[in-house]
Amino acid sequence: MSKIIWIDGGIGRVITSIPALLKYHKNHPNEEWYIMIPGWDFVMWGIPELQERTFNPDSKGSFEHYFWNAKEVITTEPYRVPAYYRNEISLREAFDVVINDAKDHSDLPPMQFNLSFQEKRRAFEVIEEAKQKHKKQKTIVLQPYGSTATLHPSGTFDDSLRSMPKNMLDYFIQEFSKDYNLIYMGAHEFHDPRTFKPSSDLNLREWAAIIEAADYFIGCDSCGQHMRKCFNKKASVVIAGTHRINITYKDFHIIERDIPFYPDSMRVSGFHSHMAARLNEERIQFTQEEIEKSYKEIVEYIEEKPKEKSKERSEKAKVIMTKKLQDKSVQYS
Repeated sequence: MSKIIWIDGGIGRVITSIPALLKYHKNHPNEEWYIMIPGWDFVMWGIPELQERTFNPDSKGSFEHYFWNAKEVITTEPYRVPAYYRNEISLREAFDVVINDAKDHSDLPPMQFNLSFQEKRRAFEVIEEAKQKHKKQKTIVLQPYGSTATLHPSGTFDDSLRSMPKNMLDYFIQEFSKDYNLIYMGAHEFHDPRTFKPSSDLNLREWAAIIEAADYFIGCDSCGQHMRKCFNKKASVVIAGTHRINITYKDFHIIERDIPFYPDSMRVSGFHSHMAARLNEERIQFTQEEIEKSYKEIVEYIEEKPKEKSKERSEKAKVIMTKKLQDKSVQYS
């Protein structure tokens, strides 16, 4: 008899479940178990421990061959972990609680997404196309909208507050396009022609390869930032309707207003989630001054100026220490 672990929701959630699944594999070497992922099972491709045990439950034969003989089916829901909705742990840690019944998350493997040679070549082609069009040296992937963004006669809106506001996006495109190739990641109907949109439709694994190959990533609370983290590369992420501890990463450059956050009971109570979103609306109302400050900070991260400043401080400290040693040498000579 086997065990089935069911992972549902958006692709970002699936990606953040990988460390907990790898930990489960390590702790249960002799157990027969499988992973069922509606729609996003391809995320596990290329991960030796997970690829051959992952299936889409809608595929033919899954019920007869896997579910019928299962002794247990675990339906994971990290949003219902109290430490998660209290904004104490991240999404990847919440999966560790649900899948491994863990209290210590220090042994979680890193985020990962294994790309094929073909996917990497496709990414190279897309970035070269962007360079030929915009004629800049460095390339940024821009993902401004989450899956809940919708078109309205007066603009594009996201009532969950998980997408970039229009005034911020307009300013970012205007300024970043002066010095960088901008590749737009998102639905065709939201595309701004000032950014480069690949001519052919790309699958999400190819987008992951483009995100990995780009010089920088700017996004929101959506799948692109999780992909970027898998490759341990820098990113700037705009957040408003969700909490930084829950949905993003400590080593990323986080852009948010200095406004109190009202906990969102998403997937626990739709009514309370809606009420929290009303209270959090001010968090998405970035001022022009805040937008310009964020732009300057992102440029520093792209050009690695924070690192340069740190190096300058180190060199300055070295000079001061050398002078102190010299002074002591003179004093005792």
